[in-house]
Amino acid sequence: MLRRLTLVFAISTAIAVPLACGSESTVPADPSNDAGTTPPLPTATTPPTSTTTPPDAGPPGPVSYPIKHVVVIVKENHTFDNYFGSFPGAEGTNTYKKSTGEVVPVGHAPDRTTRDLSHAHAAGLVDYNNGKMDGWDLPGSSFEGAALGYSQYTEQDIPNYWQYAKHFVLADHFHAEMIGPSFPGHLAVLAGQAGWALGNPDAIPYWGCDQAASTRIDVEDQATCTQKKVFPCFDIPTVPDILPSNVKWKFYGSNFYVLNEIWSMFNAVKSIRQGPGWQNVVNVSDFEKDIDGKTLPEVSWLVNQDLNSEHPNIGSVCAGEDWTVQKINKLMQSDYWKDTVILFTMDDYGGWYDHVPPPRKYGCDPARPYGLGFRVPLIIMSPYAKPGLVFKEVAEHASIPKFIGKIFGAKKTLHDLDPAAQDAQANDLMNAFDFKQTPLVPLILKKRGCL
Repeated sequence: MLRRLTLVFAISTAIAVPLACGSESTVPADPSNDAGTTPPLPTATTPPTSTTTPPDAGPPGPVSYPIKHVVVIVKENHTFDNYFGSFPGAEGTNTYKKSTGEVVPVGHAPDRTTRDLSHAHAAGLVDYNNGKMDGWDLPGSSFEGAALGYSQYTEQDIPNYWQYAKHFVLADHFHAEMIGPSFPGHLAVLAGQAGWALGNPDAIPYWGCDQAASTRIDVEDQATCTQKKVFPCFDIPTVPDILPSNVKWKFYGSNFYVLNEIWSMFNAVKSIRQGPGWQNVVNVSDFEKDIDGKTLPEVSWLVNQDLNSEHPNIGSVCAGEDWTVQKINKLMQSDYWKDTVILFTMDDYGGWYDHVPPPRKYGCDPARPYGLGFRVPLIIMSPYAKPGLVFKEVAEHASIPKFIGKIFGAKKTLHDLDPAAQDAQANDLMNAFDFKQTPLVPLILKKRGCL
């Protein structure tokens, strides 16, 4: 979650709410087809042998995909079970398990919550409970047994998200990159890693290189298996570092209505914040302008951190869905739809219950694993998305940089530039697509006009 500001169009009180050409061998000419200018091949009683390896023509050339634009939409703080636990054909649940072993029916989540749920790294490890996924009722967990955290939304609560999921692709084994809150979640979508960050910076609002020099964030030191505090301005590569030079990008974000700067996790990436790339971090209002002006870049991140973020205790889920539908309708009704992929996901689990344990742990301290986090929704929309597919393969936040790099023919992965990046091993999401199918038509949905 973000450490946010209470917003009544002023910053008054801080609240904790805060991305083929194969090798061609040389074949001797067939003398029967020779026009007479080439001497016949020599005849030998013993076939000649050679220890010389034919020259390698290099790796296969880039594959051409009918995709020219990728739009990544990142909303806030919901698990897969919380949004899609009752979705037909998906690995959901209508019950939850307590640490005592008791199994209880899930409740119904309200459109607006009256409280937030802890989703700090430490609370998440209690929820995780050594992989048993039953610690949400224990002291120090996300909500220590409160009924709210076990509740779910239904199709009636988020009907348009369910329509997207039914019509296109819903991934039911898509995981956050680590157990924890917004800072690592948002950064992983851009970088396939979070600089081993464990949580959010201890000051607001920008969460990066623009913070006061005294600002610190906890990171896990992979050499010593201990935690240390560092300034939240990282020298790590992000997707723009691997994109071919002709592939343009923008981050469309919001500014809490009053700040003089767009909130973006690119702020925590020194090369972007202190370089020319920062000019590509723009207000979300430019998204529709760029569609109308036919200047939408090849790669876009679309992020709302204001009242329509769907964050618990910040606005309503219904209003957040309406915001998303408006942006997707605009894109689908444009010429861009024919060659676009939309990836809709969440930054982190928000403290809500999910019953599927993360399938991978890495890092050097099993007591504080920095491995995959809990499941979050991923909806994949495109004319080439396999219609109605529930995508069962394990994927993760780092799959988004992996997919973008593959679509645009990146010569390197982020992992090639920094071993901490997880994109090289991540699922590339390609099996969610059929690039030879008859392209799917747009799915234009009505906003619900939420209060």
